[in-house]
Amino acid sequence: MTATVVFDFDGVLLRGDSFAGYLQWRTRQRRRRALAALPALPLLPLMRHPRTLPFAAKVFTRALTLGLDRRRFEAEIDAFCEVWLAREGRVVMPLLERLREHVAAGDRVLVVSGTADHLLRRLLARLRVDGVTALGTEVEFGAGGLYARRHNYGPAKLATLAAVGVQAPWAVSYSDSYADLPILAAAARAVLVDPSPSHERLLRAALGERLELLRTR
Repeated sequence: MTATVVFDFDGVLLRGDSFAGYLQWRTRQRRRRALAALPALPLLPLMRHPRTLPFAAKVFTRALTLGLDRRRFEAEIDAFCEVWLAREGRVVMPLLERLREHVAAGDRVLVVSGTADHLLRRLLARLRVDGVTALGTEVEFGAGGLYARRHNYGPAKLATLAAVGVQAPWAVSYSDSYADLPILAAAARAVLVDPSPSHERLLRAALGERLELLRTR
């Protein structure tokens, strides 16, 4: 019987936040882009907590992508992916191998991420990941910069999965974050990858002994 397996992306298959990395890379290309984000600097502490991160991320994203259109965004993503993946240790090889094992076993594997959909797909392509369904945040472009139709984060991942016919419960979920409690709680096996102490504590309180820890470093 085919099992359904759900992977988070950032912090699970790759170390670091890929979309934040893209925004930082984009700003370094032209330092003056950072000026647009100066009024938002007091919001930086909000990026540290799962409940307030979406709001702060939205503000910084709009500020740092003023004037961006889809054609330029896709060209920038190609250049960024090469730089992002070149860093030693970026790829979490044990989890990439685990994903490939699930695919080889005939499981239905979905990679569900808050990062931009095009960025997610380009990174997976460069990792030579085949046979999975990639579900990122769908983005649009306007005078005020890039914005999400709906940020694929936290409980929104359940709606994204439901839209492609995946309903809870499923076999396994892999994540590194408390923000993914909804997809971890929906799995028969909830696997927490290289968590911070605070995220491990919160998820242990929510899921108890059925939470599995997987450490790669």
